Amino acid sequence: MKRLGEILLLCCALVLLMGADSQDARFEQLGSKIMCTCSCAQMLLKCNHVGCPNSAKMIGQLHAQVAQQSDDEKVLQWFRETWGVTAVVEPATHGFELLVWVVPPVVAALFLALVIVIIMVWRSRKPPTLPGDRVPDPHLDALRARARQETEI
Repeated sequence: MKRLGEILLLCCALVLLMGADSQDARFEQLGSKIMCTCSCAQMLLKCNHVGCPNSAKMIGQLHAQVAQQSDDEKVLQWFRETWGVTAVVEPATHGFELLVWVVPPVVAALFLALVIVIIMVWRSRKPPTLPGDRVPDPHLDALRARARQETEI
């Protein structure tokens, strides 16, 4: 009996989730990429700023844009043009904003390559010789002996 109740509950949950509209899912996804411009530093759909002058208007505009536009990038571009570039958290993948996607990995790769080159150069250098590692030179031994004799050490 318990097992039958679990199966029935699972079926009801599946039926309810199947009713989720793709427009609602798109709305949620796009809303998580847009910042509220009221300076609360929160995502648009999560803005809990009491008396927020912008979130209600922006949410209405997002609903309208999701209904009008079929391309998510066009919706985000509309918000960039209307509310400013900083309103959209995710930078565009074209034009000057493409640098935001390209530069960090390129800089990281260059830095990693520089570190590897430095390590290879350090490993290829000869280690410094210590006084005990030298091959004795008979001429220097003679000079040392003379220095000891003259200084009486």
